[in-house]
Amino acid sequence: MINSLNTNDFNNSEIAIISLAGRFPEAKDIDSFWQNLRDGVESISRLTDEELISYGVSLDILNNPNYVKASAVLSDIELFDANFFAYSAKEAELIDPQQRLFLELAWEAIEKAGYDPHTYNGLIGVYAGVGMNRYLVNNLYPHHQLLETVDPLQLTISNDKDFLPTRVAYKLNLTGTAVNVQTACSTSLVAVHLACQSLLNCECDMALAGGVTLSIPQKIGYLHQEGMILSPDGHCRAFDAKAQGTIASSGAGIVVLKRLKDAIADRDHIHAIIKGSAINNDGAMKVGFTAPSVSGQAAVIAEAQAIAGVDAETISYIEAHGTATPLGDPIEIAALTQAFNQSTDKKGFCAIGSLKTNLGHLDTAAGVAGLIKTVLALQNKMLPPSLHFETPNPKIDFANSPFYVNTTLTEWRTNTTPRRAGVSSFGIGGTNAHVILEEAPMFEQGSRGAGEQGRNYQLLVLSAKTASALEKATANLITHLKEHPELDLGDVAYTLNSGRRGFNYRRMLICQDLEDAVKTLSSLEAQQVFSNYTEITEQSVVFMFPGQGSQYVNMAREIYETETVFKEQVDYCSEVLKPLLGLDLRHILYPSEEKIDEASKQLQQTAMSDDKLLRIYAQPAIFVIEYALAKLWQSYGVEPQAAIGHSIGEYVAATLAEVFSLEDALSLVAARGQMMQQLPTGAMLSIPLPAEKIKSLLGQELSVAAINQPSQCVVSGSTAAVDTLQNQLAAQGIECRRLHTSHAFHSQMMEPILKAFAERVKKVTLNPPKLPYISNLTGNWITVTQATNPDYYAQHLRSTVLFAQGVEKLLATPEQVLLEVGPGHTLTTLVKRHPDKAAAQTVLTSVRHPQEKQSDNHVLFSTLGQLWLAGVNINWFGFYSHQEHYRLPLPTYPFERQRYWIDPPQKAALGQLETLPTTSQLWTLLTQAGQKQANTRNAELNDLTYQENKQWLARLCTAYINSAFRQLGAFSNTEEKYSLENLLAQCHISPRYQQLFSRWLQILVEQGQLQEHEGLFTGLLPCSQDYINEHLEEVRVRFATSSLVDLDLVQRCGENLAAIVVEQEPLEIFNELVYPKENNGSYSESPLNTYYNSILHSSLGQVVKLLPLPQASASAAFSIKSRLEQNNQKSEISLQRKPDIFQPEKLSALHSRPDLPNSYLAPRNEIEQRLADIWEELLGIKQVGIHDNFFKLGGDSLIAVQVLSRIRNIFSIRLSVANLFESPTIAEIAPKLEKQIDPDTSFGASEREEITI
Repeated sequence: MINSLNTNDFNNSEIAIISLAGRFPEAKDIDSFWQNLRDGVESISRLTDEELISYGVSLDILNNPNYVKASAVLSDIELFDANFFAYSAKEAELIDPQQRLFLELAWEAIEKAGYDPHTYNGLIGVYAGVGMNRYLVNNLYPHHQLLETVDPLQLTISNDKDFLPTRVAYKLNLTGTAVNVQTACSTSLVAVHLACQSLLNCECDMALAGGVTLSIPQKIGYLHQEGMILSPDGHCRAFDAKAQGTIASSGAGIVVLKRLKDAIADRDHIHAIIKGSAINNDGAMKVGFTAPSVSGQAAVIAEAQAIAGVDAETISYIEAHGTATPLGDPIEIAALTQAFNQSTDKKGFCAIGSLKTNLGHLDTAAGVAGLIKTVLALQNKMLPPSLHFETPNPKIDFANSPFYVNTTLTEWRTNTTPRRAGVSSFGIGGTNAHVILEEAPMFEQGSRGAGEQGRNYQLLVLSAKTASALEKATANLITHLKEHPELDLGDVAYTLNSGRRGFNYRRMLICQDLEDAVKTLSSLEAQQVFSNYTEITEQSVVFMFPGQGSQYVNMAREIYETETVFKEQVDYCSEVLKPLLGLDLRHILYPSEEKIDEASKQLQQTAMSDDKLLRIYAQPAIFVIEYALAKLWQSYGVEPQAAIGHSIGEYVAATLAEVFSLEDALSLVAARGQMMQQLPTGAMLSIPLPAEKIKSLLGQELSVAAINQPSQCVVSGSTAAVDTLQNQLAAQGIECRRLHTSHAFHSQMMEPILKAFAERVKKVTLNPPKLPYISNLTGNWITVTQATNPDYYAQHLRSTVLFAQGVEKLLATPEQVLLEVGPGHTLTTLVKRHPDKAAAQTVLTSVRHPQEKQSDNHVLFSTLGQLWLAGVNINWFGFYSHQEHYRLPLPTYPFERQRYWIDPPQKAALGQLETLPTTSQLWTLLTQAGQKQANTRNAELNDLTYQENKQWLARLCTAYINSAFRQLGAFSNTEEKYSLENLLAQCHISPRYQQLFSRWLQILVEQGQLQEHEGLFTGLLPCSQDYINEHLEEVRVRFATSSLVDLDLVQRCGENLAAIVVEQEPLEIFNELVYPKENNGSYSESPLNTYYNSILHSSLGQVVKLLPLPQASASAAFSIKSRLEQNNQKSEISLQRKPDIFQPEKLSALHSRPDLPNSYLAPRNEIEQRLADIWEELLGIKQVGIHDNFFKLGGDSLIAVQVLSRIRNIFSIRLSVANLFESPTIAEIAPKLEKQIDPDTSFGASEREEITI
C-alpha cells in the first residue's frame, strides 16, 4: 500500500525511476558513487611526469606552464565481456568502448529493476546518446593495415553513434522505441525527458534512458586556455569567486523508467518519482552559439515546474549544470531565480550543488549522472556537499535568490511536503533540459497474498553463461544477503526467479529464511544445492499419471493449503463429484485429525456400501489429485509434450488431451468404480519376473494385469488363485508383493461389466486427442480411432497394462524429462529401473511418498527447480500469480571482462613512417633486394642437420605423450575404437585440460602412432620405457652443445604428463613444451634464422636508398630496420612446421577460445586447417576446433560474409551465407568444399607458410 502522505498529489503523469546503473571515476557502481558523494570525494587523478611521458606526452608540452597534469580516470575501459554478449574477440576490439560500456550497464540496469526483457509482457524502449568516439580517431584510424582488412560496414556499425540504442535493443531484446539522442552536454537528460514522454504516450511500457562518454586517452592532462571551459588547476569550483572552468571526465549512467501507476501495481522498487520534465532551446537570443541564455534556461525550468504541478517553494534542492565558468554560473543562478520568482519570493531556502565539482564534466552523460546523484540524495535523505566553494562568485547575488550552495553533508529535512528537487542540464548549442524529482512513495511491507503465509519454503535459482560466473554470482548473493538481513526471502526469490534470464550453467536451492539461504549457499551441500549445465532452454516434458494403489490420506495437503490453482481444481472437482459420491471428497482427502484412520480405510477400498448406496472414493480421489497437479504444473509453465497413464491414470491423460471434458471424465471415473464394486473381490500380486516366464503358471483364474518392467509384472485374479501362486513362487525363493486393492483389476473378473461400461461411455462426447499420450492397451501412441471408441475403454478395464512398452517408447527420445504427476514415486521407480533409461535422463516426482517426512512444498518446489535445471521453460509469473512480492535491487550478472583493446601505434613511429610505402610495397622491395643475397648465400645454409635434431626431439616428446596415455589407462583394448568423449571420461581428465588432451591425440595421429577415422581413435602403437630412454640419450648427444633445449626439463615434464591432466601436478612445469602448435620453439638460434638475417642486413641498405624518405632519413631508415629486425626476432619455428617468415604485424593478440559445450578437436587435414585459420583471424580467437559453432564463437552475418570471401579467395569456391547457417562448424563446411575441389589444385599461400625470398 502507498502511504496517504504521498498519494494526494498523484495525477497519473508521474514516472517512476525503478533502477539506477552507473560507472564513474573511482566509482565502479552506484553504491560506491554515493559513498564518494556523501564523503565529499573529488575523483580527479593527479598525474606524475613519469606517467605522462609513458603515455606519450612530449617534454615540450609537459614543461608548458599551462599544461594541467590532472585527469578524471574511469577504470577498466579497455575491458568487456564479449562472450556474454556473443561478440567475437575481433569484433569486440572494433566496437566503440563507450557503446560496450553502455551495453553492460543497460543489462545491469534492467536486472536491477528485476526484469527479463524476454519474459516481460510489454514494450521496453531505450533513449540514449554517446560522446565523440575518440577510440576510433586515436586508436583505430592510425592503423592503416587494420583499415585495409576490416569491412567498412563493420567498422561503421561498430563505431557510429547512431547504433548505440539499437545495439542495446538488439542485444537485450527490447522491442519498444529505440532512439538516439544528441544534444551535446544535455544529451542524457534530454533522453530521460523523451523516455518519459514515450511512456506517457504509451509508446512503450518501460524505458531505459541515459548516456555515456569516454575521454580517450584518459591518463593525460590538458592545456588550459584563458576564458575556455577547462580549469587551470584541474578543480571545478562551481559558483565560487575562483571558478575558472571544469575538467573533462568519463562515465556512464542509465535509469529505468515506468509509469508510476504501473510501477506501484507491479510492486517495483521505486527509487524516486519524476513529477515533470521539459526541454527547449535558446534560439538566437544569446551572444554566441556556445553561450548560455538566461531566458532559455528560465523558461525550461518554469515549464518543468508547471508540468509537474508543484510550487517552486516545495523544491528544496537543485542539481545545477554548474560548469564553474565565469559566464555560465551567474547566468544559471539568474535563470533559476527568475523561474522560482514566478511563484515565490522566499529567499535562501533551496540548496544547490554541482556534481562537476566531484568528477568534472561528463559531457553526454552529465545530465543522467546529476539525476542519479539527486535520486540517491532523495533515497538517503541526505544532501551531499558541493566541493571547492568558499567565496560566492561576485556576479551571483545569492542573498536575493532562493538558493544557497550546500558545502557539507546535510540531513535533508522536510515538513509534510515530500522532498523534491530539480535537475538541470544545458547543452552547447542551446538545448536545455530540466527534471523535477520527488522522493519515492512509502510502501507498507506486510500486505501479502492470502496464500503467502503458507509457503514455508522458497525456491532460489541462479544461472550464468560460465561455471566461474555462476560461482561469482553465488558469492555476490551471499554477500548481499549478509549485508541486508532485513530483506524478505520471498521477495529475493521472486526477483531472482522472474527477473533474470536463464543461462546454461544453473543452480537452485530450497530454503526457509534468509539465514538458511546464506548457510546453504555457503556450504553448497550437494543434497541441498543442485547445479547443472544444460544446452536446452525449452526442454520437453512427459507427464506420467500413476494408477490405483498410490493414494494415501493427506496426499498433497500442504499444496492444497498453499497453492491456489491446485486448491481451486480440487474444490471444483469435489463439488462436481458430490452428487455422484454422496459426500465431499475433501473430507476423505484431508480429514480432521480424529478421522484420519477412517479416511485411510476408505481410500484403500474401491467402494464402500452404506444403506445399499454404493459410494466410491479411491479412483475419483486419485483422478482429482492428479488432474489438479497437472493443472498446477501447467500454471507454472510446465506444459507436457506427451503423457502416459497407468490404468486409471490414462483417464487423466485423456482429460488433459481433451478427449473428455472434465465433468464427463469425473462421471466416468465414478461410474467405473461403482461398476467394479459390483464384482466379486479379488487380489493382485507383483512378481519380479518377466510375464513370459509366469504365463504357464496362471491357469484359468489368473491374468497378467500389467507389465510394468521387462523383468516385472502384476498378476490379477481370485484371491485363492493369487494365494496359491504366491506360495508356489515363494517355495522357489521368489519374493512377491501383494498390492493394496480390493478387486482384481485388468483380469477376466472384469468381464461382466465390460458391455455396461461401454454403454456408459457412449453417453459422453469423445474428441480426438490434442495431446499425444501412450495407450495402455498397445504400449504405443493412442490413435484417434481408439480414443473416440467407447469399446476401447471397456477393453481398458480388462486388458493388460503394457506400461513397460509405453515407457520404452518414451525413452526412445532421451532428451525429454519424465515427470510423475500424482502421489508417491511408483512410476518414477519403474522408469528409473527400465533397462532403456539413459543415465542422464531426468525423472522426477511431484509429491512425497507417504513414508517420507518432507514437506509437500519442499518436494514440489525442489522438483520445479530440478525441471528448471534440466532446461524446462518455467513461467515464474504463473508460479507467483497468487502471491504478492516486491522486486528488489539484487546483485546483477558478474561480467567476466577481458581486455579487448587495440592500442594506438607509438606516436614517434607514426610520425616517422607517415610518408613511407605500404607494407606490401615494402616487402616487394625487400624481395627484390634480397633475391641476389639469397642465391649467393644458399650454400651456407646448414639447416638440414638442425631440422633432423628437432625431429629427434619431437619424437621424444611424442613418446612421452604415448606413455602418458598408457599411464592413464587409455586404449587398453587395442581393437576398440574410442571417441574423444569416451577417452576424457575413461581417463578422468580435468575439464581445464581437455583441450590439451585433444591436442595430444592429434599429435599422435600426425606422428603415425594412432589411427583416427570420423572422430574415433584406435590402434595406439606400443611405446616402451627403453624406447624413451634411447631417444632421450640420442637427443642429449645431438643437443650437447646447444643451450636451446633444457633436456632435464623435457624429461621432468614428460614423466609427469599423466599426473598433470588429472590435476595431481601443476601445469606450469611443461607449459612451454606441450603446445607445439602455439609455442613453436625458439627460431632465433636456428641456422635458418642466421641465413635470413644475413640476407636482411645485406639488403636493407639497398632498400632504404630506394625509399622516398623525409629529411630525417637516417632516423627513418633506422625505424624501418628496427621494425624488420623486431619482426624477425619474434619469429619462431615449430617442431612440426616451417617457420612463419614475414608474417603481417598483428595488432592484437588472439583471445582464448570461449567456454563451449563441446570439447576442442583440432583440424585433421589441410582444408580444415585453412578454415580454422580464417575463423581465428576474423573472430580473433585462437584454437578454433572443427566442431565449434561459428555463431557461438561470436560470428554473425556480417563476419560470415567476410569468411565466405576468404574461402572464395583461397579455394576459388563460392558459398552462400545460408551454407554457413546450415553448416556452422568447420567439420560440416569442409566436406562441402572438398566435393568441389580439384585434387590437383594447390591453394593460395597460407599465412602459416614460408614466403620465399
